[in-house]
Amino acid sequence: MNRPLFKLVMGLLGIWLLYDIFSSASILVLFGLGIILMVFPEKLFKTSHKQGNIFWLGLILFVLSILFTSAAWVILIVLLIFKFGEDHKMFKTVKDPLTKKQPKWREKDYVSVQFKEDQEETLQLHRKKWFGDDSIGYDIYEWNDINFSKAMGDTVIDLGNTILPKQENIVMIRKGLGDTKLLIPEEVGVSLDLSLLIGKVRIGEDLLDLKNETLKWQSPAYQESSRKIKVVLNALIGEVEVIFI
Repeated sequence: MNRPLFKLVMGLLGIWLLYDIFSSASILVLFGLGIILMVFPEKLFKTSHKQGNIFWLGLILFVLSILFTSAAWVILIVLLIFKFGEDHKMFKTVKDPLTKKQPKWREKDYVSVQFKEDQEETLQLHRKKWFGDDSIGYDIYEWNDINFSKAMGDTVIDLGNTILPKQENIVMIRKGLGDTKLLIPEEVGVSLDLSLLIGKVRIGEDLLDLKNETLKWQSPAYQESSRKIKVVLNALIGEVEVIFI
């Protein structure tokens, strides 16, 4: 990415966005009201429950005021153009499902599995990045179920550097744009529940193009496997690759 050019373009679009907001009385009212409700909820209500509701109302008004401008949609398009321009794989991921004839996919049975409830009460808080690439498993680590959301970026999860408990383990991912790669030991049972607006799914040597479709797949003898991994993924655009190691 040409970062100086990107910063210049985004700076000019930011000025245009402010102009759109301040040149429209209705949008300006929504914008200002949203900021007031988000910044000063405690001034309006004393109870924390009502303050939380006021904050979310302010956030909704703030986002709507942005989306009602023409500049906001141009900014989104420019972000996508720069993303596709620097990531040729992402461009190919979008192009192939729209232009290639969809191959016949062999049918597989899918069996739903009941989730087990933990007996211990624990509280953990982890903050994830909205944008950018991330990886789990480059070094040896203790396994915990994975659940996160992100707007844009690639994700690599390597299960070869951890020991999965003898139970059904969960990976849940929600993202806008970006590829996801899963490295899974061959002896682990795998269940996939994948939903893509536009993208590809690669399982070993098998490849499938998805266009607003959901794929459910299980490895052979999944129910009999002592160690299992269930992957639930929802994404707008991207490629999901499962590699058995």
